[in-house]
Amino acid sequence: MAFKQKMVRRLIGKNATTATALARETGVRQQNLSRWLDEPRSLAGVASDKPTAAGRTVEQKARIVAETAQLAGEELADYLQREGVRLADLERWRAALEDRESGVRVQTKQIRDLQRELARKEKALAEAAALLILKKKVEGLYPADEDDDTDGENEK
Repeated sequence: MAFKQKMVRRLIGKNATTATALARETGVRQQNLSRWLDEPRSLAGVASDKPTAAGRTVEQKARIVAETAQLAGEELADYLQREGVRLADLERWRAALEDRESGVRVQTKQIRDLQRELARKEKALAEAAALLILKKKVEGLYPADEDDDTDGENEK
């Protein structure tokens, strides 16, 4: 148990390393290290009476992500332990927020593009309406004779 705790601290503590690099260094399989990292509450002394990730509100998750933004190493590990949050959950929440932010940017761009297209189409529609009105005025000023349609065939 102490070895697992030490490995998890190496993964999230000061001068944290990747599970792959730590696996090469210690000979422990990378999959085991990753699993230990994902399940810190199963380690002695890490269990908490705080709500689980599923039991937290969006506001609580956002607060935790914001508060951990400036933390690293041991400070981050201590904070996560106090809050009863797994590093994997924190990273998932961060990714979700980043995806949401990029999604909002994409939607904003799409809205802007659609507004431009709508303005262009409204302008084209207004021009078409103006042309129809002009055509009707011209037809009113110069009524078409039936003789004009035959191109002078009646005169022969």
